[in-house]
Amino acid sequence: MRSLLASILTVAALAAPDARAACAPLRFGYPDQAVEPYYRGSGRQEADPPGASVELMRALAASAGCPLESVRLPAARLLLSLNNGVIDATPFSIGELQGGNIVYPRDKKGKIDRNRGLTLYTVVFVRASDNVGRDVDTASYLRGRRLGVLHGVPYAATFRQAGYEVDDGARDVHSNVEKLRLGRIDGFAISLAGRADLDGEIAASFGGAIVRLEQPLRVGTIWLLLNKDYYEHNREAAEAMWTWLGEHGQSRFTALLKKYDKAP
Repeated sequence: MRSLLASILTVAALAAPDARAACAPLRFGYPDQAVEPYYRGSGRQEADPPGASVELMRALAASAGCPLESVRLPAARLLLSLNNGVIDATPFSIGELQGGNIVYPRDKKGKIDRNRGLTLYTVVFVRASDNVGRDVDTASYLRGRRLGVLHGVPYAATFRQAGYEVDDGARDVHSNVEKLRLGRIDGFAISLAGRADLDGEIAASFGGAIVRLEQPLRVGTIWLLLNKDYYEHNREAAEAMWTWLGEHGQSRFTALLKKYDKAP
């Protein structure tokens, strides 16, 4: 009888899910256009090396024992693809999306946990020939002027609602800065992990013709959003990834950005 009971318990234990098992592969969606040094290369194929943001996501997934699968999509399709379960995760920084199948990290009170995200700066580049003081109040300066942003970024709608005239027709950094140089827009806004992250690339391509205003247009938080179904089936790993991002993400990201700054 004891032998039979032991056999039943053994079979039950083998059939039960192992709470410590590695989570399902995390399909991480990110833009299919280059945004140096965050995402390198354009198109569906991942570049080698892929960019600082992709390497950060690899480290984050590995911290919870989750394989990472990269999926490159047009920026405008990322949130829809996340909601529909085409991808499992993507970064997002503007406000809170209501309803749907998208999950944020939450604190004990059920509010979005800002301690489990990364600080993000929306900086603005202008023409040096406009003789704008670098320490000008950026928000006031842009009133009544045309502001360029990357096509498909969610903060385009936010800036329009705030009263800015927004041009989001160009898909990459170089095209936007070229529009700025030619006078088609009066400023180019982009969200970065560090205020000076693009300074080197802009200087290398445009010399001193384009400069960055010192005051960011906005300072916010970027979170890793997850698909609800993925979260519910990998809850322990998902919470661990968010916690890792809050505790180690900013310092790891800074180190990765320095690495790419030195890359040829």
